[in-house]
Amino acid sequence: MLRKTVNMLGWLYLMTQGLLKVLFPLMQWEATAFGRPVLAIVLIASLALFPVFLIPSGPSMWLAGMIFGYGLGFVIIMVGTTIGMVLPYWVGLLFRDRIHQWLKRWPQQAAMLRLAAEGSWLHQFRMVALFRVSPFPYTIFNYAIVVTSMRFWPYLCGSVAGMVPEAFIYIYSGRLIRTLADVKYGNYHMTTVEIVYNIISFIIAVLTIIAFTVYAKRALKELERGEANGEETSTSTGSGFEMNKLPLERTKHPTSSSFPL
Repeated sequence: MLRKTVNMLGWLYLMTQGLLKVLFPLMQWEATAFGRPVLAIVLIASLALFPVFLIPSGPSMWLAGMIFGYGLGFVIIMVGTTIGMVLPYWVGLLFRDRIHQWLKRWPQQAAMLRLAAEGSWLHQFRMVALFRVSPFPYTIFNYAIVVTSMRFWPYLCGSVAGMVPEAFIYIYSGRLIRTLADVKYGNYHMTTVEIVYNIISFIIAVLTIIAFTVYAKRALKELERGEANGEETSTSTGSGFEMNKLPLERTKHPTSSSFPL
């Protein structure tokens, strides 16, 4: 999530330097061309479909924050992104063998995904939530996880929990973009209290994201060390068990090759 935050901050900086002249009018047009109910449906549809085609959905989340705020904007983002995390999972099940072959190019990451998908329901839930707030690309994660033994419900619940902090960050950054645009291109002038409030809230948001990211990276590092220890153990015992292989390559589980509901 730290990398996502840096990207968002970079976007905010570029926007205030001139790029906002193009993006903000387009967002304003989209906001005024549709009624609020239609716009909400459009945003949910974009958040649901963009991840299927590996298209970034950040602008849609920004717009949800700009137009609908923290309440309804949060609902729109969570509904859309939840569908956008389930659809690739279903689609990925249709191409499970092909995705498995593709993941062989990154054996270390594939092994971490496999270990994350093992264990109890709570363990799988926690690992999915950690992957959601980590720098691991979430659009790739949606497809890659289908070749592991990850069950559907821990995947769904962990994904929703992991998306909550990011949703609030996108809403906040969307509101901030709107405020900066109003100040720069409109007649709006922030008071000293508003300036201080925005600075403090911005610092708190950044620190919160850093805290989530550090925790996630530490947990994934522990998982990586567990993977390394497992490889050493299997080598010393001569069991021949290859930790970097996904379940599909070792044995196909009937319950994981179909939709696990």
